[in-house]
Amino acid sequence: MSSYTKENIHTGMHVYSSDDHEVGHVAAVYPDSFEIRKGLFFPSDRYIPYSAVALVENDRVVLTMPADVIKDREWTKRPDYEDHLGDPLQLLYDQGHGVTDPFNEEQQNPDRP
Repeated sequence: MSSYTKENIHTGMHVYSSDDHEVGHVAAVYPDSFEIRKGLFFPSDRYIPYSAVALVENDRVVLTMPADVIKDREWTKRPDYEDHLGDPLQLLYDQGHGVTDPFNEEQQNPDRP
């Protein structure tokens, strides 16, 4: 799991797929994700969870997946567990789109007995 947080990423950084396609730039940074505004690559704004970040280096963020997979992700809604703690539909939406539940210890420690 990624150890990157909002402390590592700032607005203006360029974001790349794992196959080195530029997918946009960081427009805003949140505690749970960062935003890439719509443009040539995305038809709408996208909220990328930190778990999808493979590498942060200088002004470059590299994601863990290739461009074609990123385009298919429906990260159009910000994963916001703090405001949706009791909303199972929000949790299902986020989990179905590759966002891990930060409150689920089993997901964070799969080898734990």
